[in-house]
Amino acid sequence: MSPPMRPRVEQVLVVGRDAAVWLSALALHKALARTGVKVRVVEMPSLLTPADVYSAVPSLGALHSLLGLEEAAVLEATRGLPVLGQRFANWSKSKAPFVHGYDTHRITLNDIDFLQFWVKARGEGMKVELDDFSLAVAAAKQGKSAVSRDGDRAELPLSSGYHLDARAYVDLLRRTALQAGIEGRGADVGSVQRDGDRIVSVTLTDGMTVQADLFIDASGPAAVLASGAPDAPFESWRQWFSADRILVAEAPRLKPLPAFSQIAAFPAGWVGLYPLKDRTALVAVYDSRTMSDQAVLDALPVLTGLPLTGEAAVEDFHPGARPPWTGNCIAIGPAAVSLEPLDAIQLHLIHTGLSNLIALFPAEAEALPEAEAYNRAMASHLANIRDFLITHYALNKRFDEPVWDRARDMMLPEKLQARLRVFAARGRVPLYDDESFQQQNWAQILIGHGLIPASYDPMVDTVPVEEQMGKVRGLLSRIAEEVQLMPVLDTEFGAG
Repeated sequence: MSPPMRPRVEQVLVVGRDAAVWLSALALHKALARTGVKVRVVEMPSLLTPADVYSAVPSLGALHSLLGLEEAAVLEATRGLPVLGQRFANWSKSKAPFVHGYDTHRITLNDIDFLQFWVKARGEGMKVELDDFSLAVAAAKQGKSAVSRDGDRAELPLSSGYHLDARAYVDLLRRTALQAGIEGRGADVGSVQRDGDRIVSVTLTDGMTVQADLFIDASGPAAVLASGAPDAPFESWRQWFSADRILVAEAPRLKPLPAFSQIAAFPAGWVGLYPLKDRTALVAVYDSRTMSDQAVLDALPVLTGLPLTGEAAVEDFHPGARPPWTGNCIAIGPAAVSLEPLDAIQLHLIHTGLSNLIALFPAEAEALPEAEAYNRAMASHLANIRDFLITHYALNKRFDEPVWDRARDMMLPEKLQARLRVFAARGRVPLYDDESFQQQNWAQILIGHGLIPASYDPMVDTVPVEEQMGKVRGLLSRIAEEVQLMPVLDTEFGAG
């Protein structure tokens, strides 16, 4: 005799605001609508200001493709730009800036990572920087684009990240979701009714009570659903991040448009410049004990070389994470984790949560054993992303400044210590499960911040020197030719 059928998840309620709520609704609807799952949205009041920007790594393009959002349409609707990397400046008082470029492949010679040949050649006196062997970096420095205005892409081993006007992006997502048939209601959350660790219903401030089988908390740092769960404490990561404030402001459009964002360190933290078609978004992340909010605001024109326009806004920032899935509630994006936007990871954190949730979507509505696997996978993903961000601080060379001295002297997570030790010894980056950043990403920031391996893979010496030099010359020549053929970002996106 077959066991009785258990009730399946049929009703999903997504409660939240801004990009997290609509990306969650769209992704779940796209993946699950054919199985009979109905997704509804309660959209809480936005926390975005006119100055806000979403900076995103290239993986956002893959998410957009899954959701049916065309790249050209997204860029047009959001006055956005495709970018090829991030330029880090002033993280060392003596070292030149470097670019973390969005290359998609590692370069090899005889199946040996090209970095190993570079380390050997550098030790023998070669002056060419590792940056120069990156197609994305070379293209970014020359203001080139991997995508044209009409959405055509070159077949090259690089990809584009994005700068998107935040409010316009949310408007686009909302329209797309409603056109797809997702029910949306604008309201705030009044109260949450629970039975143990499960949510029974949510009562809105307009008096309506909404029930569901599964609840998605996309409400941001307030975590209005997830924060009330028993045994789901918020774990602070303050020991690795000094900043407690994020300030957003805006400045005039840059001319010509650069093909990268700039992340510049200053005594209290860092300030990011994110070019858009019609303006430049500024984001400062800093320690308010070192510089007050007003002092940072006053310093921005000097730090960026740009006059401020419009109103600035400041919010508190507390890095950390909570177990995202408790009972029948899953926290997505900033409701689950709070990290500064140093490596354009805001939307990627949402994307990662949704990808894992869709892969582990519950088979039935009661037991929800998938929660344990989901929490384990997300904890691993988030720790790896956190460690990538920490690395910038740990390797800084700004001496005699308390914020930066503390960052350099902090006790690092054990996995990060192991990565740095292995790379410092022989130029290899140990990768673990659930990585968002790959070998080439780690190598670029480690070398960029001045961590030069002491030695190289002995297999390098099995390749004849003439073959090595031919590869170096050929690679530099090919990069120059490919960059020359790429469209100019300012020509493609500068008008309008």
